[in-house]
Amino acid sequence: MRVATFFQHQQSIERMQLSTSRLAKASFQITSGFKAERFEDMANSASQLFNLQQLRDNNDIFTNGLQSADSRLLTMENSLNSMTDLLIEAANVYTLGRNELSAEVRASMAPKAQGMADTFFQLLNTQFEGRFVFSGQGSERAPITTSLTANPFPGNPPPTTYYTGDSDKMRVITGPNISTTYGVTGDHVGFARIKAGLESLIFGLQNDSIVDIDGSIDLLRDAQGDLSNMLGEIGGDLAGFEQLRDKFENTNVFMNQRIDELSKVDLAEASTRFAQEEAALNASLSVTGRVLQISLLNFLR
Repeated sequence: MRVATFFQHQQSIERMQLSTSRLAKASFQITSGFKAERFEDMANSASQLFNLQQLRDNNDIFTNGLQSADSRLLTMENSLNSMTDLLIEAANVYTLGRNELSAEVRASMAPKAQGMADTFFQLLNTQFEGRFVFSGQGSERAPITTSLTANPFPGNPPPTTYYTGDSDKMRVITGPNISTTYGVTGDHVGFARIKAGLESLIFGLQNDSIVDIDGSIDLLRDAQGDLSNMLGEIGGDLAGFEQLRDKFENTNVFMNQRIDELSKVDLAEASTRFAQEEAALNASLSVTGRVLQISLLNFLR
């Protein structure tokens, strides 16, 4: 009789321990919303869940990189648009200078051309987050360090020896072991034409040189087409990055749904299970109480 009572007592304790464990698990699921605290507690889906989270995190890194690249491209675009406005202003100056017959009046227009040259210098040295956007991968260096001054017409296309940046374009990571170049660099022929064109215009106005004024006109007119091409390149980069970013974001929506399916619990189901385990624990406690009473009576006998 006492042996049987002992086994009943042991079974009751085991049932209580099991119910307590299940009750604790259900309680955690209700309060946290997750199926388990650790990957090892959900062995069937742990590997898949870990891989999905890693892929999602990688996509977030790629998306953040693309957003930074977009910001640099938009900064470039703004600078190029300002240069386009500058060329319109320069056209007014070189038209007046070419039509003017007085050397004195031409010379009086030179400071206006110098002001435009100084503005171009600043635009080519545009920065984003402390980095020069037109210096390629050498973005810690300014693309041009020497201010523009009066110089004779150097020919078309002009040299790019002024450039102190890197000829390799900036890069952004767009996938596992994949990097994509973007933007334009300060040694683009369009920038060289603007620089040489403005310098030739200053020189021609100061020295009453029709040859240099005509050379500047050819350079600056060609630069207008160059700027349009550069803006087209940047627009293409922005469109391509937008497609990539949309792909990563759409993929992450799917992965987040799958991660939720694997890791998050159905609260209604967990609440029902909690009530069942609570009832089972109470039942086990009741049985254990009765077993202990019987055991004590047997001992007294």
